This record gives sequence, C-alpha cells and structure tokens, in this order.
Amino acid sequence: MIMKRCFLILPLLVFACAKNPAPVAFPVPSGDCVAVSVSGFTKGAAPLVSLEELSRQGFSVSAWYNPEGETFDVPGGTAIKYVGNQRFKYVAPLWVGNKPLYWPLDGTLTFFCFAPFTESVVLEDPVTDAGIAARLPGYLVGSPLLKVTPATEAGSQVDFLCAPPVLDKSRKEMAGSVELDFSAHRMTQVQFSFNETGFVYPTGTVPEGDPVAVRVTSITIRNVIGARYLYFTENIPYVTGCAWSAAVSPDDPATPGAAFPLATYKISGGTAREIMSTPYFAASRVNIPLRNAANDNHLAVQTATGRLFLLPQTLPAGAELEVQYSLVEQHGLPVTTEIVTAPLPLSSVSAWPEGKVVRYLITLDIPARGVSAITAQAYDWEDAGNTHNEELFPHD
Repeated sequence: MIMKRCFLILPLLVFACAKNPAPVAFPVPSGDCVAVSVSGFTKGAAPLVSLEELSRQGFSVSAWYNPEGETFDVPGGTAIKYVGNQRFKYVAPLWVGNKPLYWPLDGTLTFFCFAPFTESVVLEDPVTDAGIAARLPGYLVGSPLLKVTPATEAGSQVDFLCAPPVLDKSRKEMAGSVELDFSAHRMTQVQFSFNETGFVYPTGTVPEGDPVAVRVTSITIRNVIGARYLYFTENIPYVTGCAWSAAVSPDDPATPGAAFPLATYKISGGTAREIMSTPYFAASRVNIPLRNAANDNHLAVQTATGRLFLLPQTLPAGAELEVQYSLVEQHGLPVTTEIVTAPLPLSSVSAWPEGKVVRYLITLDIPARGVSAITAQAYDWEDAGNTHNEELFPHD
C-alpha cells in the first residue's frame, strides 16, 4: 500500500572524510537540512497499519556528490559518496545519532533509496568493469548495485521497494523536498491455496466415523534463484528506473553466464500447528475442503506469514514444491504426516513477474499420498484491494 505524501526532514550525519580517493574535495555542509517527500509505500510481511509501525523499519538513503557544473552520469566523472546506506525513519524527528543530514554548500546530490532498511539488501560499489556494465542494459553509469537475498523463512521476509534514482539536485533547487517514489513492488508475492480429493482413514488409529481433518503444516519451495542484483537505469536523460539483472550473477559477477545461486524457502506454522486459516485445532475447523466438481473451492493460506516475497525470475528446471500435511483427529492430534512434492515450473506460470502476485492452487490426493493437480496464475498486486493512495495500511 501507499501512504499519502508526507514531508520529512531527513536527519543528518557528520562526515569526517579522512581518505578520499576521488579528486574532488569532500563538500562543506550547508545549514539547510535535506527534506524528503515519500510519494508511495506498501506493507511488508508483517502488518503495517500506521505511520508509527512503518517508522520501526525505516528506509535506506545513499547519496553521491558532484561539484558545481558536473553531472552524475558521466563516465569517469567526479561523483563521490556523500552518505552511504544510512537508515532513516518515517516520522519526525528524523535523526541518525544526533547529527542531521545537510545539503552541501554548493554542487548537487544524487539519491539512491530503498525500503525497508533490511539486512537482506546489500549496497555494493558502482560498476567499474566495462564488461559487467555491458551486461546491465541501461545501467546508470556510476550508480551502486543492490544485492537482494530474501530470507529463507517466510516470517523473516519483507516486501522490497526501491525508488528510481533522483539525479543532480542542488540545495537551491530543492528548497522544498526530494521526492522518492516507493510505489512499485520489486519482488513477486507467492501465495498458496489447497483442497483435497479422496480420503482414507488411517487404519487402526481413528475409530470409523470419527471426524478427521486434513491440514497443511508446511510449504517449501526448493531450487529457485535466491540472490540477484537490482541496478539503477537511465535509458533517457533524467528518466530513471530500476531493473533486475538477468546476466550478472552475484556469485561471480566477473564471469559472464555464471549460474545464479539457488535457495529454498519455507512457510511453516510452528510446532504442531497448521498454517491454514485459523489457529483452532478442532477437527471441524481448518479442514482442507474436499475438491468439488469444478475444482474451484481451494482454501487459501491466511496466516500472517502465509505468503512469500521472492525474487522475480524464470523458474529453473529443477525447482519444486514440497507440501507437508497431517491427518488430524477430533482433538487436534496428528495421526499421520505425509510429505508430497511436485515439480515447478508449471506450463501456466513459468516465470514470476516483478510486482505481481502468483497464486498456486493445489489439490492433494490423500489416498495416493501425492498431488493430483496444481495450477498457478499471476494477478495484479493489490493491497487489500485498494489503490496506492492511503495513509493507513490494512493487512489483507
């Protein structure tokens, strides 16, 4: 979701530049604080329902300085780092330590910002190798790379937003504020829903006729791309954006065609708990529904950590889905547990698009201990069905 535009005064840093390899002297700060207007924002994995909750996560700001008369995007230019990957928050007062961030007395700043501030995103140095830059179409010369590595557990993942860079802004020009556009989701949100076909009582463990529930206890996606570079673009002068690298792997960026690192991601409900719908254990609740004739009655995973925020990608040939489920008797005690797997990608969705929701519909074949049907579809990413112009952030 997105909050209404609010104007924030970015707090500041003291810069002691002992060794600066750039030929330009480190700028003298002015007495004017940098102000930022945030024109969009959305939620992460946990509910973010107010500006106060957003303030606990913060966003990252990096800025490069150019002296007067120079622009940022010049090969071999004079830009030097003014502030790198500093965490700022969304509610005043905004401070890092006890120092505010001031505009330089002269010259300009170019801004690179992402949200939320998280260890899963690493700011790397600008590209200096011409061979690597050639494999980053539209690369903004001199800009840093962002290495994005989602956490493997759903409960530790966050949505990821990155604003297009803001180029060459001066203290005089930005008497108001620098506008950061956080309205675009950079990840793919992956969701799951289930039904089941057929049924067998586990012989000798549950009296015939007693209610038995089928409950999913974990969902795992294996062998998908686990780290990628997001880089900054400028295809037309001062028209900037962001793009995922398809040709430069974080494992070995100097080697053309190096394989991307693979990872495994998991949604789990904790010890002995299901991840379907509600926390109740009675067999009459949280039961995966028996498949109907139209196969359109799947029950969605609805826990707070029931979705994954993963890297946009074409799914590798070895990617697979693993589902663990239990047959549970009327008091909520698991009688037997099964683990079933199915290959990905599917013909219906062979890639996870950036900024989309991919929803998997899975039918479990209980008698055969397997998956009888699995389909997927990509949808527009809408937060609680609302457009990106709200002050509050309801969690769907």
